[in-house]
Amino acid sequence: MLFQMCYGPEIRTIYECIQKGEANNIRDLKDKMQYQDDGDISSLIESTIVFLKDLEFIEQREHSYHPMVPNWSTLHALLKFRELAKVSEANSLNYIFASIYEEFFVKPNKLFISNIHYHVNSSFPKTMVGHEKINAWKRIMEYFGIGRRAYAGFYALPQIELIIEIIRKIGPWEGGLHPYCEQFIDPILPCMTKDGKVFNGLLFGLVALSERGHIKVEMKQDLPFMSYGPNYEWNWIRIGEDVNL
Repeated sequence: MLFQMCYGPEIRTIYECIQKGEANNIRDLKDKMQYQDDGDISSLIESTIVFLKDLEFIEQREHSYHPMVPNWSTLHALLKFRELAKVSEANSLNYIFASIYEEFFVKPNKLFISNIHYHVNSSFPKTMVGHEKINAWKRIMEYFGIGRRAYAGFYALPQIELIIEIIRKIGPWEGGLHPYCEQFIDPILPCMTKDGKVFNGLLFGLVALSERGHIKVEMKQDLPFMSYGPNYEWNWIRIGEDVNL
């Protein structure tokens, strides 16, 4: 189950400990990661292990854990969320976890929701999701870069670092802004609303990169593509070989 009481950074840390062969069971991971004698982080490690197993980043063989992917990749995790949203049973907890961002933020084109708990349980009454699970989702999604926790809710403005990582993976490109987002970004990070438009959260991130000079988002006349912006001034995107922060 992906709804685990995780915080974010420990997910990658524990995966890399297993991937590098530094620790491959709960006891060894605890010995490596717990720096003080007081307290016990075993439950945190166990929750992270469950998360990584459901994400298919690691697998268990008898009493030890082994990597299923060669290296840590945030984008691979996002692709797994996309896959789980498609293959998981509609009312399952994994489906809900993997679908919250797209269903409640992207499709209705909403940047901020204050009470995700209410929206989730209203939409999935057969599967009650507690406040702690929703808080865990917010922490984990903030770590993966799809937004920020704010005012007890969640602000779904993808972080600049994540957008750069995605466009680096796609590579150099020039063409219509709408088809670029629909064909290349949406398969990795959901960005198409129920009206067939590009999610504002992603648009704002791309325009911010353009304003910083990393990419170019602009207007070209007489194009058969949808235009965006307050004055419909964005319909073309140009990404070069080198995209840096």
